[in-house]
Amino acid sequence: MSANTQKRYFRINPVLLKELKVRMRSWKAAILIGTYNFVLLLLTIFIMKLTMNNDIGAPTQATIFGTYAFLVAAQFGLITLIAPALTAGAISGEREKQTLDILLSTTLNHRSIITGKLFSSLSQIILLLVSSIPVFSIIFLYGGIGLVQLLQVYLFFILIAVTLGSIGIFFSTFIKKSTAANVLTYAVVVFLYLGTILISVFYVQLVIMPNYTNSQYEGTFWVFNLNPAVALISLVMDQFQEGGGRVFQGLTLTVQQGKLHLWHINAIFNAGLSVVLLFLSALKLNPVKRKWLGRGKK
Repeated sequence: MSANTQKRYFRINPVLLKELKVRMRSWKAAILIGTYNFVLLLLTIFIMKLTMNNDIGAPTQATIFGTYAFLVAAQFGLITLIAPALTAGAISGEREKQTLDILLSTTLNHRSIITGKLFSSLSQIILLLVSSIPVFSIIFLYGGIGLVQLLQVYLFFILIAVTLGSIGIFFSTFIKKSTAANVLTYAVVVFLYLGTILISVFYVQLVIMPNYTNSQYEGTFWVFNLNPAVALISLVMDQFQEGGGRVFQGLTLTVQQGKLHLWHINAIFNAGLSVVLLFLSALKLNPVKRKWLGRGKK
């Protein structure tokens, strides 16, 4: 393989490379990473001390898994709050600064621009997630959660971040104003987190339950599978049951449908949604107008 071919195969997306150079040039990134992990470490120690068995003076299984659940929830909250805001202004911001036409005039294709903007916006979150692995490794000292379980959670984190980021990129591409794109992005996120639960509850109570007069219905409505928070709970519950000796036996959740668990279904949905939204965003960004998008050709 020639040097030019290797360079072409291993070339980093120029949009991503430029954004990373700008962000990593100052001390802000290092200070942000250090502060985030320091606060996360302090909270982790506090949670472990708070739940530790005072008589024995050593962490119990419940303490270990409770601390792990706290760390997972903290990372998930970070993704949920920040990922949509970082991406909702990625394209509309370029349009407002009147630099989008310059970007479109480069040799980059539109898929590269969209993916570059997506991952450059999410790079800060991904960097924070990766940098927090040493804090998570505290759990390894006491067992119960292994490397495979941690890898599962981190892959799910990245998938959720990409999904939420894709929603932001989609509205940022189709809407000219960043404020409106932010509002619509968070509206969709609220629907995924709260709307899917409300629809499922009302459908089960009003449509399904009347047919179960002599028995208890233990299933859910299919919309329930689209909820990222519920999917993460199902993933952690699976890990508790595998490695935790069923510490939380009283906390039950219907997480399995056939051979697929709820978080499996949600991961497939998130991956598919991300691909569709990024494809539509790249198509919309193409200067060659598409008739079916409501715009005539040049």
